[in-house]
Amino acid sequence: MKKLILSAATVCIYFVIQAQETRTINPPVDITPQIKIGKEPRFFLNIHSGYSVGLGSTFKFYPDDVSAIVVKQDGNGAPVKTIAYSNPTKGLGDGFRFGMGGSYVINDFMNINLDFDYFKSTIQKFRDSSIQQTNQPVNNNSADEYYYSERNTTSYAATLLSFTPSITFKAIAKPKWFLYNKLGAVITFRPNSLQEDRTDVKTRMGWQGFYRDSSSSTVKKYEWGIRNPAFGFMGAFGGQVKLKNKLRLYAEIQYSHIVFVIKKRTLTEFKVDNKSMENSLPRSVREIEFVPSFSSDSNNDPNMPSQTIVQRIPISYIGLQAGICLQL
Repeated sequence: MKKLILSAATVCIYFVIQAQETRTINPPVDITPQIKIGKEPRFFLNIHSGYSVGLGSTFKFYPDDVSAIVVKQDGNGAPVKTIAYSNPTKGLGDGFRFGMGGSYVINDFMNINLDFDYFKSTIQKFRDSSIQQTNQPVNNNSADEYYYSERNTTSYAATLLSFTPSITFKAIAKPKWFLYNKLGAVITFRPNSLQEDRTDVKTRMGWQGFYRDSSSSTVKKYEWGIRNPAFGFMGAFGGQVKLKNKLRLYAEIQYSHIVFVIKKRTLTEFKVDNKSMENSLPRSVREIEFVPSFSSDSNNDPNMPSQTIVQRIPISYIGLQAGICLQL
């Protein structure tokens, strides 16, 4: 009996040891799913366009605010002169621009950006002048009526090819959109500014009801030499919206300020009734150099450029810009 009990106990101990070894060799399988969060791409590319409006400082290009001068004289009466003034409403800085750029996400609150832009702005100012003389005494076959009208058009065109490094600070951020502030510098290479002065003249002379009309036109074109590069700064406030997984739309209100330091002005074209006349003028008339200081006397060489004091002309504008961002 004792041998039977001992044998049964030995068999039980054997199976218990086998069961423990089985559990050790074959541990239970963990079927809990593992979640991995992928890294968000940090680079963005964008294309953008916008329209800007020039601010008050850009009107410095205009020589004055005169819009019309009218002189009337009847018979032997004293001439009456009337001058009209108008405030220019369009300054250098008005116009469309477009460009492209890239951004790098530093963290959830800050991006660094680099944008390239092409911007061309044109402005015009008109001045109308006229003289009307009627009932004039006739002496030596002189005219008894005389009419003179003149329209002077002054226009400027500035071309800016610039790149703008900037930093974006996110103000309010949500999963689908965020608001931001932006601050940066503006560096413009090969800034270019052209000027055109055009004068169209019409005259009419009358002798007792018979008239003779004539007209002429004069065109002068100038090229302004500007220090290269030109520098400025910009600031913006805007928002960005997520359209799809990697596509975003943004819009911002942007202010920019650039300073042109004038080095030289050159007459490139001078035509009177389509006849070129620039070669008939001395170099002192065709070229002006802008220098920090100079002295003059009555013996200035006409074969050398004229000199005047350096001018700094600000180009300031504010506008709306919109674009599309692609996440890489």
